[in-house]
Amino acid sequence: MIDESKKYEAILVDTSIFDGNGLRLEKGLLGKLKQFKRSPIEYLFPDVINNEVKNHLDEKIKKSRYSLEKALNDAEDHLFFEGSELNESRQKLIEGQEIEGLSDSRIAQFIEVSGALVLETGNFLSVDKLLNQYFSKEPPFAESGKKKSEFPDAIVLLAVEAWAEAKDVNVLAVAKDGDWEKFCAESSRIDYEEDFSVSLDYFNKENAPYALVEAIENALKQGDAKNFRNGVNACLTSYFDGFTPDQDAESQFYWEAEGSHGWFNSFDFLDDEFRVVDKDHDSVVLEAYVSITVGAEGEFSLSIYDSIDKDHSYIGSIDVEADEEFETEILITLVGDLSGPIDQLEVDEVEVVDPIKTVNFGTLEPAPSFYY
Repeated sequence: MIDESKKYEAILVDTSIFDGNGLRLEKGLLGKLKQFKRSPIEYLFPDVINNEVKNHLDEKIKKSRYSLEKALNDAEDHLFFEGSELNESRQKLIEGQEIEGLSDSRIAQFIEVSGALVLETGNFLSVDKLLNQYFSKEPPFAESGKKKSEFPDAIVLLAVEAWAEAKDVNVLAVAKDGDWEKFCAESSRIDYEEDFSVSLDYFNKENAPYALVEAIENALKQGDAKNFRNGVNACLTSYFDGFTPDQDAESQFYWEAEGSHGWFNSFDFLDDEFRVVDKDHDSVVLEAYVSITVGAEGEFSLSIYDSIDKDHSYIGSIDVEADEEFETEILITLVGDLSGPIDQLEVDEVEVVDPIKTVNFGTLEPAPSFYY
């Protein structure tokens, strides 16, 4: 059972949970493991469980391939008769090379999206301890039955326990296995929970900001983050309202800056990745990299050098508008229910980490009347 007084820094999911969820790595509860990709919580996927899941996937794929081939054969008279345009597709489905390596590619993708740590159990396993527990019939070895079939479980649990000791962390093990439960009851580092959804819900509270980041990134890619973008836009509008940039320009005349004021025009995210830099139970601060365009109006006085008087002669003043684009990190503070829909979150504040300080107003020329 989950001990609410403890802090769990890692989660371990047994093969029994993968089987119980139909080995659907990309969806359902197993798909929720991707929340650990950016999370400070380590998702452990030991090599033993990795191989067990691969073997079970191979069996599933083999059975699915057989069922597919049987269904295609049953449809032969009406879909795959001699001369049918579908025959080539049929051969690709049955003989496709992708099917042979499908379990490997799916597991590789699963490891990537979940950020799983593929623990090499051999680096943490004590053979002496393994054998002692085997002959002493200590958990996870049962007192009766085929104990050798429990060696994979023992290898995983002993290695994870040693890893946890070395890292000084606590692990929540999720399984539907009585021997796992008995082992965890005696372990000071690993606690047992058989309800996968309860385990995920526990970590959801800790991982909510990281799951939120993924939701925002996906929404932006699909064009569904209107409220979020509008909130950032509104905060940037307020941030740059009336700012006074330093004035820069080029001119054949001598010029002096007489004052400026600026405003916000637009922004764009420069990449699809956000970083969590601070979090609380109902707020999170995200860092993003953006391009910002501002507008500004500057007043300049112009003068011309009089070589006779050895002085500058005033020839008038001009007002010039210009747009300037710059790149910077911004810090976005979101408040609300971090585990809820992103459209219900409020963009409370946007801080520009490296705001623009100078605007170049281009080439300055006096008013046309000067030339007449």
